[in-house]
Amino acid sequence: MSVGSLGAGSGLDLESLVKNMVSAQRDTKVKLYNDKLEGFETKLSALGSVGAAIDSFKSSVKTLNDETLFTGRNAIIDQEEGNESIAISTDNTASNGSYAISVNQTASGSRIVSADGLFSSGDDIITTVGGNLNLSAGDDSFTLTVEPGTTLSQLRSQINNSAENFGVSANLVDDGNGNLFLTMTSSKQGAENTLRITNEPTPVPEGSELVSDVDDDLESPALIETGFGLDSVSTEGLSAGLYTPLGDEAKDAIITVDGISIRNDTNTFEDAVSGLTIEALAISDKPANVDISYDQQTVKEAVETFISSYNEMVSVLKQSSAKGAVLSGNSMIRNLQNSLSSELMSSSTNTGVFSSIFDIGIEMQNNAVLSFDNAKFDSAMKKGYTEVSPLFTGDTGLAESLDNLLDNYTGSQGMNNTLKESVRRSIDDTEESLNDYEKRMERYESTLRDKFTGLDSQLAGMNAQGNYLNSMLEKL
Repeated sequence: MSVGSLGAGSGLDLESLVKNMVSAQRDTKVKLYNDKLEGFETKLSALGSVGAAIDSFKSSVKTLNDETLFTGRNAIIDQEEGNESIAISTDNTASNGSYAISVNQTASGSRIVSADGLFSSGDDIITTVGGNLNLSAGDDSFTLTVEPGTTLSQLRSQINNSAENFGVSANLVDDGNGNLFLTMTSSKQGAENTLRITNEPTPVPEGSELVSDVDDDLESPALIETGFGLDSVSTEGLSAGLYTPLGDEAKDAIITVDGISIRNDTNTFEDAVSGLTIEALAISDKPANVDISYDQQTVKEAVETFISSYNEMVSVLKQSSAKGAVLSGNSMIRNLQNSLSSELMSSSTNTGVFSSIFDIGIEMQNNAVLSFDNAKFDSAMKKGYTEVSPLFTGDTGLAESLDNLLDNYTGSQGMNNTLKESVRRSIDDTEESLNDYEKRMERYESTLRDKFTGLDSQLAGMNAQGNYLNSMLEKL
């Protein structure tokens, strides 16, 4: 039925009458449903905030519940910023102490270069018979099959593009005086890993054209090989065309630790000092003093994060359950607050230097939040660093008991999620009831329209009869 057509026959505003009747029946009840939904959504949001705060606190608790946190080591290196000669990483097996470490030599790869005057152009043909070229550095090697007629430029590309290349880079350098040099660098470090190139040319049958065409007046054996084999691009043999310049051999790294010289084929020394990984960065002018100690700063940061997340959680719990708040009187929050206070105030059962977390600089304020005393914490660390771990970790540690406590409130089976699921079901039920009620109102409106449509028709008929009678009477 088209809206606005009702009452057209009778001339009465029946459309407004139907709307007002439906509104009188519907609006108050729908508002109650919407208010109820809004309350549920507000409660769900509050529980979400509570859950997020608990999860954040639980994360900080888990960090403190890790024994390795308290066994970490810190390396302090006395060296000029921007001019570092070493870098050090530690593990929890490192012994506290001091070392004097200097770098005498850094590890490097090798470089080889072609002889002066051997090549003049990248188009120079290095072999007319082809063969195999083997490039090796220590235990690493790869072999190229060089075809007859290969040019110097083609060989460079073949080396650089080889899928088996272990770190050799070939380049061509022009000195501007008609000489072109083939250079190769290897990234393989270590004194036993200087780059070597050997070749195995394809045998040339005796009496072949290639042999008979060789000019007997050629003075350079290397040039003779350039025409046939691969000696011109090898480092081995009497007529080898490549050589390693003095000082460009692959080198070991050499460091001195407390007067003891240590050699390694890379710049990373993993076994020189137990628990330390030493990286040689540059040759040092003087020994760098290295102090290894417990990683107190990381522990402090973990404790501060624990305090911060605890205070944030306490604030969220208070705001959510305050008088007039949506979770006011919520038993889950009340039980959690009481349990947390009880756990924090409990003493450790360990017979160590510290009996509770309040002995290491953590303090409970009157408003139930925690504070942190840096000076007291530093003093406690000096007094008994190794005694801090039992306060938090292990079966009797605070972090372990808090973690177990929070398990009851977090996760899919936790109380917070159970409450949220209950609220979601209430939302679903209320929305379903609202939808059912809206459908009843639609049926109610339809019934009213049917009734008033009939009334409108009857009134329209009566008006028509009345108009007819009036017109007849006027004619008498």
